[in-house]
Amino acid sequence: MAALAVAAALAAPSLRGAGRQQPPQGQQQPPPTFRAGVRLVRVDVSVFSKNDQPVSDLTAADFEVSEDGVPQKVETAQFVRLDGQPHRGDETSLAIRSREHGLAEAARDDVRVFVIFLDDYHIDRTPAVTIPLRRELTTFISRFQPTDLIAIVDPLTPGDAIAFTRSLGDLTAIVQGFEGRHNEIFPVKNAAEEAQLRSGDVARLRAQVTLSALEALCVHLGGIREGRKTVIFVSQGPSLIFASGTLDRDLEDVIEAANRANVTIDVVDPRGLGMYTRPADSMYALASGTGGRAVVNTNNFELGLREVVGDASAYYLIGYAPTRSEDDGKYHKISVKVKRSGVRVLAREGYWAPSRRELTAAAEAANRPQVPGVAGAMKTMARLEPRGAVQAWFGFSRAADGGTVATVTWEPALGQSGPKVDRLEMEVVPDGARVPEGPPLVVAARPAGQRAVPLGSVALRPGPVLLRFTARAADGAAVDRWEQTATIPDLSAPVLAMATPRFSVAASLPELRQLQATPDPTPRATRVFRQSDRVFVDVECYTRAGSPTPSLTVQLLSTEGQPLVALDAPPLQSGRARFELPVRGLGKGTYLVRLRATLGGAQAQQVTAFKITP
Repeated sequence: MAALAVAAALAAPSLRGAGRQQPPQGQQQPPPTFRAGVRLVRVDVSVFSKNDQPVSDLTAADFEVSEDGVPQKVETAQFVRLDGQPHRGDETSLAIRSREHGLAEAARDDVRVFVIFLDDYHIDRTPAVTIPLRRELTTFISRFQPTDLIAIVDPLTPGDAIAFTRSLGDLTAIVQGFEGRHNEIFPVKNAAEEAQLRSGDVARLRAQVTLSALEALCVHLGGIREGRKTVIFVSQGPSLIFASGTLDRDLEDVIEAANRANVTIDVVDPRGLGMYTRPADSMYALASGTGGRAVVNTNNFELGLREVVGDASAYYLIGYAPTRSEDDGKYHKISVKVKRSGVRVLAREGYWAPSRRELTAAAEAANRPQVPGVAGAMKTMARLEPRGAVQAWFGFSRAADGGTVATVTWEPALGQSGPKVDRLEMEVVPDGARVPEGPPLVVAARPAGQRAVPLGSVALRPGPVLLRFTARAADGAAVDRWEQTATIPDLSAPVLAMATPRFSVAASLPELRQLQATPDPTPRATRVFRQSDRVFVDVECYTRAGSPTPSLTVQLLSTEGQPLVALDAPPLQSGRARFELPVRGLGKGTYLVRLRATLGGAQAQQVTAFKITP
């Protein structure tokens, strides 16, 4: 696989995962680095011995790389090994709680990412194909490991519906219900398929849809992370030649997108031996053009899929600075060889270099100032989506002695149908440690028949921590688990500081009256509100003794951090204020609210995201 980095500053993030891998000798190696100011080509290379085992002791000097026939100097070679197991000392892999949580996990360089593309447009529905396909894929799925992330898509899956999971049961259920639709027009699934019927050339249009979906998938995966991603394309292969023209350019677009996104496409033809057919040429082209395997002409393709996982588990990340000087935006053919006899090398055949315009745009995007607090607020919002067993919120405030207190509240997730959650536990793991510090904070569910919201608090030392949450049933069984990183603020030292904003909701007149009569209401865990809700935000600021009262401003922002409107901010009284969010006047979507306090030259702010539904 190959990808281009515009400079050392842009190349470093793409290589950060390699530096965390354990080399064969069990000693930690530093991540590879490149000299500044040089454009780089990164190539993922799998090297196997005669018995098909990964070779792990090669150095940069063992590789020979040529680009467009011109020899290149390999500057770095980092061996990467992933086995799908959690790091030593970690608990069993956490379940994926939401689509956003899955994307965040997929962005990690220490997990393997797979997407199974079930091309139902080009798979026969016959039992001779369907039954073995279900059986082999079910066996294959059962071999995934705890930290592996997998998604299953088809040609009609939109990008915003691609969801990674670690639930092997959910994946198996999808596979067991799968049926091909090759040469079958009905039933029609949506308006797009109705348009296919009106096109007059359904076969050509469906081939285009498949290739377009595969290209879009590669682009989507490229936006998640720089590291290797694997697409398993299960299909008998879309044809490329039709009476109305060829789809050669469409196929090239897929390969180009995969090369740019560092995606390997492994192809699987579910028809076994004895079907008297041969895979479409598009299948071989996709595999060879992206450094993948062609698992074809076999009655046991699960064996080939195991090799696909092996390719994603052990490979070299090599880097070289090309001798060419032009940023031409063209395709460049590469060849990778190893100076050792008896080994087999698997790498893609080339890559598309970015043009000068693309490099300039990338540099401008990298240098564009980011609105402070926006990225963190959006990540927090992703964790508060209404999925999983519970929705939990934690925030920080100052105790009477000046220390920092973390407050935790939770509520059952909307539509939660699993075991009833009896309590939520929060463990605090200091930065660099492997085990929690002290006993967990336990926040019990509200007693039956009472309206009280679960609430708990614990004093914490300032600094970065890992927070481990576990929702448990009455018998102690874990119903939901997840982890969040956080930096505990020091609220005692600054001239001006601000607590985490607290949201309260009233859905009826009695609730509104009760909320108005409560000076310190328990915050709601969710950040998803209906337009009919009355939503209030409580803010608290801290200053040094004898300081004047800070001024408070409130702004509504877009998800990109652009100001939308200034909201009325009441004056702080004894460091506190409460204001109402105008949710009734907002359309469906996600927003940010920025609270900023100023005192002389000092400033403190908090940015929080929330979502409005009809």
